[in-house]
Amino acid sequence: KDALSDVSFELQHGEFAFLTGHSGAGKSTLLKLMMLMERPSKGEVFVDGELLNRMKPSRVPFLRRKVGVVFQN
Repeated sequence: KDALSDVSFELQHGEFAFLTGHSGAGKSTLLKLMMLMERPSKGEVFVDGELLNRMKPSRVPFLRRKVGVVFQN
């Protein structure tokens, strides 16, 4: 079973968002994909217009400066 399916959202510069949902809904998976802590097995992940699936490891620190994430634990 896919951890995530048909997920799409957009935030403008300076906007904040938080994810809520039941255990196992995919919240942590989504955030890990956005921060390139995990790579997607299929589909595409974009942050700030950049396709993360093909991002070189040397670019990851620049991505992480743009996006802030706070995990529950």
